[in-house]
Amino acid sequence: MLVIVPVKSAHEAEPLFLQPLGAGGLIDLTLEDAERQTARGDVTLCITTDDERVIAHAKARKKAWLFKKRGPEEQRGNYFTTLSYAHDWARAETGKDFRSVLILEPSHPFRPAGLIANAIAMLERDPSLETVVSVVREYGNLWTDDGRGNLHRTTTTLGQSFYREIAGLCLLTRPSTLSSSAIGHDIGFVVVEEQWALIDIHGAEGVVMARRFHDLLSKQQHPNP
Repeated sequence: MLVIVPVKSAHEAEPLFLQPLGAGGLIDLTLEDAERQTARGDVTLCITTDDERVIAHAKARKKAWLFKKRGPEEQRGNYFTTLSYAHDWARAETGKDFRSVLILEPSHPFRPAGLIANAIAMLERDPSLETVVSVVREYGNLWTDDGRGNLHRTTTTLGQSFYREIAGLCLLTRPSTLSSSAIGHDIGFVVVEEQWALIDIHGAEGVVMARRFHDLLSKQQHPNP
């Protein structure tokens, strides 16, 4: 399995994901989740970034990370362009044919225990699946467009669930899907019930929120005697 952590921050004077959190940086929560996967055996870790500061930070962890610098083609392309280039580069670097690719984004640093393991088990159990992605349930009223610019409210059927993709938490796919701008047609869902896992970091306010929750989580795990 190839684990990719995509990080884009060269345009920032102070990289968002290198902001201090706990004993390290915000990005370390995601790097730790990725590094835990190496206990499964043949797992390759890869960071794709356009920022030398991110590379230096990850190297200081002294783990077996590969570092793919984003080129002009990737910077002009979309999200899947970055992932496809990273996969092809890692394959050439290692000589391995990866059966699956796990994408973990530092913008979603709080992953529930068992989330990644459940996704891996689902993909391995069902060879017809192209991708397994983390999702959250959506309830209540939905709005639809009738094609003439008019919105109409529809109420979900009792007992029926709708799902919203939270790919930043966990996106596990087969390499063949990375060459397109989609994640395939046969998709497996790993449902995230914990609302705190939906914290999405896209600015200074997100960093503050992450620090507050991290402090709360630390107090729960290590209460004062």
